Parts: sequence; C-alpha cells; structure tokens
Amino acid sequence: MTLSDQWGWHERMGWKEDRTALADLGELAEQRYRLGFENTQEGKTQYFERLRTFAAHLPSDKSPHLSASIEAHLPPFMKPTYLSPADSSFRPPAMISYKKIHQTDKKDNHQKATEEWIGMNEVDGWKLNFLDDDRASAWVEEQFRDSDVSWAWQYMHRGVLRADFLRYLLPLLEGGVYSDVDTTPLRPIEQWGRVNVENLDISNTDGPDWEASISTFPSVVVAVDVDVHKHPTWMDGWPRPLGICQWTLSSAPYHPIFIDAARRVVNATRVIESWETWRSHEISRLESTQTPDDWQERVSKLRDMGCSNVMSVMEWTGPGLFSDSVLSYLLARYDVSWHRLRGLNHPLRIGDVMILPITAFSPGGQPDFGAEGTDSVQANVVHNFRGSWKGDGA
Repeated sequence: MTLSDQWGWHERMGWKEDRTALADLGELAEQRYRLGFENTQEGKTQYFERLRTFAAHLPSDKSPHLSASIEAHLPPFMKPTYLSPADSSFRPPAMISYKKIHQTDKKDNHQKATEEWIGMNEVDGWKLNFLDDDRASAWVEEQFRDSDVSWAWQYMHRGVLRADFLRYLLPLLEGGVYSDVDTTPLRPIEQWGRVNVENLDISNTDGPDWEASISTFPSVVVAVDVDVHKHPTWMDGWPRPLGICQWTLSSAPYHPIFIDAARRVVNATRVIESWETWRSHEISRLESTQTPDDWQERVSKLRDMGCSNVMSVMEWTGPGLFSDSVLSYLLARYDVSWHRLRGLNHPLRIGDVMILPITAFSPGGQPDFGAEGTDSVQANVVHNFRGSWKGDGA
C-alpha cells in the first residue's frame, strides 16, 4: 500500500508509516517526548484540566477568554461534562483573521527581512508588531502583571529564553504570525498551506459529521522542522525525532496549544528556580561546615554549573517544549500521534490545526529529513540562522 492509498486516513483507520523511507526509531524516540499524560480518556481529561487550572490563575481580564477557549476546544467525549448545548456549535476562529506579524530583537534595526515581510503581506492587510527588549518587557508586565507568567519572565537569565517565551505569548493573546527577524518570506502568509492539502478524517473523535464542524481556515498553522527518516545518531543533534518549527509559527488568540506552551515554560522555570535554590543552600552548607575534605572543590564546581546542567534551552523554552505543546494537543484533542506527521510532504489539516511539511519553513537543510528546496511550491519561509542570542550574556 502506498501513501496515496492512505490519503486522509487516521491512525485508528489503519494508517501505517512508510517503512521504505522511515526507519523504526524505537522506544528511545517515544521517550524523547514529554507530553505528560497517557493516551486514554482519563489522560486526555487530565491534559485539559491542567490547562484550565493554569488559565484560572492568570490575570482576571485574560482568564475568562482563555478558559472559554479551552472548553470550546474540548474533545466531544468531555463536552457533556463541561459545555452547554449553545457551546456545541463552536467554530474555531481563523488565524488569518488576526493580521499581525510579530517580531522581536534587542533593538529595532529595520532589517531587510522585516521589510520583506511587510512588503509581501501588507496588501492583504497585515501589519508589523515589532517589540525590542524594553517594549517586550513592558508588554509582558502590562498583560500578565502579578501572575506566574510575569514571574517567569523576570526570573529568566538569558535573552534567548525571553525571546522564546514571547513568541508563544504574543499569538496567545493577540493572534497572528510570529517570525524571527532572521527569516525571509518566500510567499504571502495567506498562501501558506494551500497546495495539495490532505484533510485528516477525524470521525474517530468527532463523529461521522466531523466535516461540518471544520472551519474554512485553520486556527493554528505550524510546520515540521525536524523529520528524522533514518539518521543513525539523530538523538545527538535534535531534541525530538519529529519536531515543530518555532522560528515561524501562527495562531488565533487563546488557543490551547499556546496556553500549554506558556504553562510548560512557567513549570520549567520553577524547576530551574528549585535547582538554583538548592545550589545556593548547598554552597552555603559546604562553606559553613568546611567538610568533607574536598569541600572547596565541590563549591567551585557548583559555582561553575549553569542552568544548562539541569535543563537545556531547547527544553526550557525552545523547540523541544513547543513540539511537546503541539503534539500534546493533537493527541488529546484528535488522537493523532507524532507518527502521523512523519514523512509529510504536503499540508495536513487536522481539525483546527494545519501542519505544514518540513519544506514550508525549513527548505533544504539536513538531507535525511527529506525537505525540498526553496523553489518548491511548499516553501514559504527561509531561516537564515543568525543566532545573535548566542553571545547575549543575558
């Protein structure tokens, strides 16, 4: 059976990975994901309950909107518990209705790539929302004052962490597209995901009339950026065997994926805080007792240890965390696992989410991933990997 024979099939319908192109990556690959719940109704309920708890503790002018969105996006098996009949006809808002292009950098340098984003999209009504470091901090404080989000923002030690966090928070509240300043658009936003689109059959979760509930345009548009086919040492270079791009991403406001991303960043920051508190106390204990004999060496090692000894940027705020956020939602809401996205060479519509193939935001690159070049009809964005954060010292 070829992939074309399985067009639109859900995993529950018997969809299988193409074993001629995709190696079985085994249990190690499964263990790389940190979804945080079992693939059962109880586990999926737990996922949404965590989002509801997190949203309830955000500022009072945000919490009702976030909570309403969570409840509107619940899988049908949960809706009798939480929703009134009037809510059952909810149609997710479209990302392209929120015409903002968000970008951030230390300072506003009016880069050529930024001008290209505007030049290519302003005819469709898109506007630039650029935040330098000072404006970004002011925005977070204004929107999330006295919340876990503002606490985590203030706690972060490096500029790259805040830049990652901001790319989730802006679409969460305002919707639109976030893209790094070192990205170059190849085609207008409103042309993304329009060629050779596969619509996944979600009757398994949404019943036989599932097509009637699908909106014309998706609420979330994201793309694969890591797609390990057979690379023998993939685990040394990438946090997940199937990863979701976070240098360019987009959403309508209040979507559960971005609520979860913010929640995960806050939780990861708590882990770092706990470790740093322990380290400080341990240094004080060693210095006060001056035991054991190598106490000075131990103190020196502890002082030299950074947060990366506990958690990498990839896991704290970066693509590992964002991949988990996207894949958690797909599993909890539509019963779709990361396997269904492997080897994707065209847009895949899964309910209110559009998953673009790796070529969309990562044309070229690692040969094993199977991306096409910038001349492909699926190529939308090029990332130039400026990496200015590496020397920020923040």
